[in-house]
Amino acid sequence: VTLTLSLGKKFEVVYVSLQFCSPRPESTAILKSMDYGKTWVPYQYYSSQCRKIYGKPSKATVTKQNEQEALCTDGLTDLYPLTGGLIWRVGVAPTDIRVVFTRPHLFRDLGSRDAGEEEGGTGSTPYYYAVGELQVGGRCKCNGHAARCVKDKEQKLVCDCKHNTEGPECDRCKPFHYDRPWQRASAREANECL
Repeated sequence: VTLTLSLGKKFEVVYVSLQFCSPRPESTAILKSMDYGKTWVPYQYYSSQCRKIYGKPSKATVTKQNEQEALCTDGLTDLYPLTGGLIWRVGVAPTDIRVVFTRPHLFRDLGSRDAGEEEGGTGSTPYYYAVGELQVGGRCKCNGHAARCVKDKEQKLVCDCKHNTEGPECDRCKPFHYDRPWQRASAREANECL
């Protein structure tokens, strides 16, 4: 089962949360696209069998060296209990997010075990699962030069640029504002184009 969310432009994603209305899947992959869904790159894996399903070690710790690498976290019950959520690492600016449930939990119904085996079955029935809510928290990627995005004449999302900047991501100075070269704004300095 795959869920795809198109954001309409690059967003600096802070979190992704999945709330389940049923038992959670056993394995989940989160993918990101930086080019409006043309190509997909793994971003995070969750599974009770990381090595077997994704070929990744379980319980990987995020470090400066591997923060851009797709890691796998084992022990899904700690990440999202039946009614809980799944939280994604921060620090990416995708245009699209895809969540792939690759393996459902299997449930062995002990009450109907004999009936299933008498009919030639194994007694195992796949659990169906449902997502009640998918939340994505983030902000438009505007290089610190805008607080919001607005729709342009073609109904595309663009940054509402400040500091004499322009472009879909406030990524250049306006004409005649080149006395200070363009820089990304920071918490300490707006780096306004002059």
